[in-house]
Amino acid sequence: MKRTNLYGVLICTAALLINTCCNVETLPIDHSTSTPPPTHTVPPKTETPANAPTAFASEDLQVILPVNVVWLSGAYSDIGTIDNFVWKKTSGPSSYIIENSNSLRTKVSKLEKGIYEFELTVTNKSGLTDKDTTRVTVGQMSANLAEIIFNNMSWTCPWYCQVEIENIYSHLPSGSVFRIYIQRDNSTNWEEVVHQKLGEDTHAYSYILNNGNLIIYQWNDPDPRDTPNIKIVY
Repeated sequence: MKRTNLYGVLICTAALLINTCCNVETLPIDHSTSTPPPTHTVPPKTETPANAPTAFASEDLQVILPVNVVWLSGAYSDIGTIDNFVWKKTSGPSSYIIENSNSLRTKVSKLEKGIYEFELTVTNKSGLTDKDTTRVTVGQMSANLAEIIFNNMSWTCPWYCQVEIENIYSHLPSGSVFRIYIQRDNSTNWEEVVHQKLGEDTHAYSYILNNGNLIIYQWNDPDPRDTPNIKIVY
C-alpha cells in the first residue's frame, strides 16, 4: 500500500479523518451542474525493527500523452544512516527508462499507455530496508470527453484548506487520465486545478493524488466558507 510523501503526510492524515459528503452526477461534456470476537488464535504480526528506515514513494501520478516523462520523488525517515536507495518497476508496460535508479528523485521516460507501479527500496547501514510503491497512470484524453461533477463540496482546513474526493479511480474507467476544474460559489467560471509540485504553491488551485484520493488545495483564501463544485473531465 502506498504511503504519502513527506510534504503531504500531515495534511493528508488530518484530511482523511474528516467525512466529506458529495453528490455525483455524470454528464456529457457540453453540460454542467452546479459480535463477540472470534476465539481462534491469530498469528502475531511481524513488526518492523525499531531502527529500520521508512520509505515514502511519490504520491500517485498521472501522465497525459503525448508527454511521456514523469519525475519520481521519494523520501525516507530513519534513525541512523541510509546506505542506498533503489527504484524499480514492479508492474506495467515494458517501455520505460529510469534515469537514475539510485537517486531519491529521478526522471522516468519513454512511458507508454498503461498503469505502472514503481517501488522505492531504502536500506540503512545496518542492512535494514523498507519499501513503498507509487502508481503512475499514463494515457490520453478521450476524443469524446465526458465529465463527472461533484456538487457542493466542503473545505477542511487542518493546516491548508482543501477539498477531498475519496477513491477517485472508482468513479472513472480503469486507466483514465483526467483534468480537474473547480467552480466557486457565486461564480460561473471553471478554473483548472494543476498538479502540485513539491514546494510549489504558485497556482490558485493545485492537487495531489494520495492513495487514490484526490486532494485539492487552494492558496488564495485563508478561510474559505463556500461549497465549491469539482468537475473531472476524462
